[in-house]
Amino acid sequence: MTRGDIFALIDVERQRQAAQWNRPHEWGRGDCSSQHVAEPVKAMVLAEECGEVSRAVLEKDADGLRSELVQVAAVAVAWLEGIS
Repeated sequence: MTRGDIFALIDVERQRQAAQWNRPHEWGRGDCSSQHVAEPVKAMVLAEECGEVSRAVLEKDADGLRSELVQVAAVAVAWLEGIS
């Protein structure tokens, strides 16, 4: 898989996250790029995704690992997008 392929997967995941969370919810409004989601919540979301990476490693789930790593990267990108 090329870097371009990986960045494309991250972009698709970012779009999915933005669509899924583009509403008010228990932790604010929007995804991790939103100023309406507190940084501790963003850290929790990122940590939860990292936990899923660990689980995929322990379960020797190569496809799951790839998917979870893309989600970790997309959450990190979202958070970076929201930093002023």
